[in-house]
Amino acid sequence: MNHRNRDDPQFFDVWALPWETVPGPSFLHGVETRIMSDRPETGAGTYMVKMPAGWSHVEQADEGALEIFVVEGDLTANGRTVGAGGYAAVPKGCGPLELSTQGGFQAYAFWNPIWAEGYYYDNQPYVAKVWEIDWILTEMPGLRHGIMHKSLRWPDPAEGLFHGGPGGMLRFIQMAPGFGEPRQEVHYDTWEEMVWLAGDLLMAERGMHAAGSFLANPAGLKHGPLLTSKGSLLMLHCEAPMGAQFSELTNDEGEEVGTELVRAFHDGESWLKPPVHADWDQRPEQPIYPSTTPLYAVPDGA
Repeated sequence: MNHRNRDDPQFFDVWALPWETVPGPSFLHGVETRIMSDRPETGAGTYMVKMPAGWSHVEQADEGALEIFVVEGDLTANGRTVGAGGYAAVPKGCGPLELSTQGGFQAYAFWNPIWAEGYYYDNQPYVAKVWEIDWILTEMPGLRHGIMHKSLRWPDPAEGLFHGGPGGMLRFIQMAPGFGEPRQEVHYDTWEEMVWLAGDLLMAERGMHAAGSFLANPAGLKHGPLLTSKGSLLMLHCEAPMGAQFSELTNDEGEEVGTELVRAFHDGESWLKPPVHADWDQRPEQPIYPSTTPLYAVPDGA
């Protein structure tokens, strides 16, 4: 399994990856990079980048769209400077645009050569401070209450069975403290990736997510339950409109065990210790559901 390939299930700590210089889009040239995911057939990729003080780059955006979320430092784009929590997007075909930094920055960067041209950001460069964007209650048939989001990539349809535009979505997701979804979910329509910014989230078969954790689910992969003690803040990215279907988590004997996982987690998770990235076999809840084999669902009627 290639830990970068979007066709494979993924769960790892981004911050534990080595910094390296990699081939790819021009904004990465000579830059310290951690590859989080890629799709070799299209050239799409998601990266953590470390730009040095004084770095500058003119993004032509003729081969793809670039979206950047700053986690530390400063970035100037389209004449506006943002700090940590800043966001900049250069839609495909909207360059050239100068990007620069005075003191350097670290960021998560999303590069998409396959782009719904003319649909997103009014087809103009976009710069924002994420804390200024409103939270929206996330509602979808079957979805448990307790999740909000901020739309970074817009427009971002958020009603009905499918969320996101023709090129998918890029969102901040906030799960409330104590959120507990005992079921598994599956997305038949698109691959998805998530990187954690703060908080905790336990998922059977994968483990404990904390700041820096990265999770990717290919289309059709069952995943869950989703459990958080202190709340969970993450970025979610996908490539097409996404729906969700839910089913009970059962063991080899056919017994529902998601409810027991919820109880064991919430009763046992300390409020005195900060969350730490950990694989499923390191968690005390693992004996309730010892499987680590990815299970793919088949859509009804297929």
